[in-house]
Amino acid sequence: MEDNRKFDIPEDFRGFSSAGLEERRRLAEGFIRSFVENLAPSKADDDSDETWTRVVRARFIEICPKNCYALPSNAGSREGEYLADYTWSEENEGGRVLLAGESEWGSGRFGKTYWAPVEIDFEKLLPIKARLKVLIFSSDSGHSSQQDPGTNFSFEYACSRIRDSLESYWDHLAGETYIFIDLPKTRVPGGDGKYWSLIWVAKEFGRNEVELLLGPEGKLARPAEHSAV
Repeated sequence: MEDNRKFDIPEDFRGFSSAGLEERRRLAEGFIRSFVENLAPSKADDDSDETWTRVVRARFIEICPKNCYALPSNAGSREGEYLADYTWSEENEGGRVLLAGESEWGSGRFGKTYWAPVEIDFEKLLPIKARLKVLIFSSDSGHSSQQDPGTNFSFEYACSRIRDSLESYWDHLAGETYIFIDLPKTRVPGGDGKYWSLIWVAKEFGRNEVELLLGPEGKLARPAEHSAV
């Protein structure tokens, strides 16, 4: 029986190239829609960073392409991580890393969120030779400090910092595709929540000018009751 949960990365997009950039963007949009489906923890769960991380890890494992393996392979543990928080590698002899991902919630004391730890984790992805690079974070849709935008950072602030990091990096590979998924803090306990996304595809080898494109956005349908992950 066909397993429709698996995400497919066609062979044409498993190498680096300046060709087919629009097709790579559409592939990224497909990844985002596939990834966020049934992503959120139930409304009855404690809305903790640990819970969200476990759900995100489970989703990476669940939709891993058929001829690849996911690390870590256990949704309940970080054990087995390779290069980044999440990776997909081909099972063949070459073992190319097709995806590398990081998640960082930037949580601090007194309910504040901070961009700095998210940026540190994101910049770990820059030198990794992966076809898809995914950053998952949580901006604060209800708070944005005017004095220090890095505290309780907004989606707009995250966009500007991501662009700065990408433009400052000198060794991009043409065709590598960056996917950013924001699961913003809505400050609504037990709510469905929402997601926003960004996409960027490197046009050439080396340093690039960066234009971030808005990707899919929508609601996260959270189950009402607890379901084990």
